[in-house]
Amino acid sequence: MFAKRIERLAGSLIREILQVAQRPEVISFAGGLPATDIMPVMDFADAPPELRQYGPTEGDPRLRSLIAAQLCALGRDCTPEQILVTSGSQQGIDLVAKLFIDDGTPVMLEAPTYLAAIQAFRLFGARFVDLPLMPDGIAPEQLRRALAPQRPGFVYLIPNFQNPSGYCYSTEKRQEIADAIAAAGTMLVEDDPYRELIYDPRDRTPIVSLLKKSPWVYLGSFSKTACPGLRIGFLACSSELF
Repeated sequence: MFAKRIERLAGSLIREILQVAQRPEVISFAGGLPATDIMPVMDFADAPPELRQYGPTEGDPRLRSLIAAQLCALGRDCTPEQILVTSGSQQGIDLVAKLFIDDGTPVMLEAPTYLAAIQAFRLFGARFVDLPLMPDGIAPEQLRRALAPQRPGFVYLIPNFQNPSGYCYSTEKRQEIADAIAAAGTMLVEDDPYRELIYDPRDRTPIVSLLKKSPWVYLGSFSKTACPGLRIGFLACSSELF
């Protein structure tokens, strides 16, 4: 009756976390929920008609242009034609899984890493290769050794305020990781939903901005800084992937 991959489907731990967080007596530190009382007030009364109607599949052209300009300011050359507006960055994770994972495809990721990414990748049959995480990031040498004997579908990293550790990668490791990925010709999927949640100086240079020729995907979200209920995120990627 069901597709065989449904045998790999497990209950969502994120859903369970959010159900607990919605209780009025609970202040949850487990989910990435911004405080309701500091969310911006949004008035859609004067929204132009074209934003109320179906639009381009890739997203509103003006929003795509603004996102591309922001990425260029971060050092990643990018055009609006490389931007896909998504239903939260989780849809971007799902699209990556659909596009690159077959049964048994190796996927390299931090240990530990984002629960919902594990769930999405596992559903499509990923075989995980763990990269132990330290306070300044994964070890570039260990990444190189893991890349040498096999060609993973991609390497999935969260370099800024990593989920669940909160760690930020050091400047040195960002460059060394980019060099290792470029040398192996592997694709990097960089998830960056928390980059604006900064209080102390940190290097937040996207690792994808350090890649010159390797394929890359960069995921972002407005859920942490605006309004999660709108479910607005984006995916940017190298032009040959778009």
